[in-house]
Amino acid sequence: MNIFLKTYGCKANQYDSQLLLENLEANGYILSSFGDADIVVVNTCCVTDKAEREARYFVKKAAEKGKNVWVVGCAVKKGTFLEKLVSGVNILSDVPLKKNTITHFYNHTRAFVKIENGCENFCTYCIVPYVRGKVKSRYEEEIISEIRALCSNNYKEIVLTGIDTGAYGKDTGTDIINLLEKLKDIDGLKRVRLSSIEVFYLNEKLCDYLLSYPLFCPHLHIPLQSGSDKILKLMGRRYTFSEYARVIEKIKKKDVEDRFTFTTDIMVGFPYEEDDDFDLSIKAVEEIEFLKVHIFRYSKREGTQSFSIGGEVPDRVKKEREKILEEVARISSRKVKEKFVGRRLDVLIERKRDNCWEGYSSQYLPVKVFDIQGKWLLNEVVYVSATGIDDKNGSVIGSL
Repeated sequence: MNIFLKTYGCKANQYDSQLLLENLEANGYILSSFGDADIVVVNTCCVTDKAEREARYFVKKAAEKGKNVWVVGCAVKKGTFLEKLVSGVNILSDVPLKKNTITHFYNHTRAFVKIENGCENFCTYCIVPYVRGKVKSRYEEEIISEIRALCSNNYKEIVLTGIDTGAYGKDTGTDIINLLEKLKDIDGLKRVRLSSIEVFYLNEKLCDYLLSYPLFCPHLHIPLQSGSDKILKLMGRRYTFSEYARVIEKIKKKDVEDRFTFTTDIMVGFPYEEDDDFDLSIKAVEEIEFLKVHIFRYSKREGTQSFSIGGEVPDRVKKEREKILEEVARISSRKVKEKFVGRRLDVLIERKRDNCWEGYSSQYLPVKVFDIQGKWLLNEVVYVSATGIDDKNGSVIGSL
């Protein structure tokens, strides 16, 4: 029987989809296009109202086309995904899996490996702790076995991910350092990346370890959410901007070769965010110099602490602030990329488009490598000289 799998949301959700896919394949199901599918599986997300609406729309459209639709994921666990039953749609709140590890990552060059599930931070805007539950770390042996299998199938970069990745091991008596130490000797593993980590987990011991770890990609995605201490407090975040900036500055000072880059998340339009608060977010991006900023507008989620606190920011203002911050982030990104022009970069090639290869450096710089020698470079780590920046899409231009 043919299946089509549609995934919404984070890297952890993408991992969950891959695990579900391999379980289905083990039971005789065959991955196919949407048109050829007998069953359409939709893995949902409920972080924002937009993500939930998009998944709901896709489910209804698939059902209208006569597909047998299975709906799984966070929006299902939230409990209000569909207000009324839709013919052909099956809501699966719990899917028993016999297979606990993956061996491939469909349509990806980099493989995501989920090391923990759940979050206990309870930021006031976030529904995730209510649908994902408490932190539950996977055992090291299972993670290591999974990564060995992926590397044996020629995956060279592993992205360690989770719902609250930095909390890994708090329930099992270990931590990320112990896990990383055991990955060093895995054959074929070239690069290890953390998908995201909260700033309060980046203590001096962990920072020093990451700076010296030979396989670690010199890039950290550290959610900021706002540059305003007032808004951070209302969000229930566990730091001030100065505390956040201090951690970044310490890493930069110890990074003597100036290898590390930083990306982040920033929310606009959180309740009671005034112009002065938004200006602080702009200044934060300019001060830190982020390579990339994931900007999203605040979305009310019923069941969260911020749902009924008042102080709503009009949608028009949210959109204006998003547009302004996008331009500030673009300038910041350009500045970071310019620092690497003239330097050697290691690039994992992910695709070929027209006459050039495209991939990401270990710093998470998007790089275009023009193919002048006719070599087949897909899934290879190549070393290039950064010669400039493409004005059209912002990619770094690399020369072999």
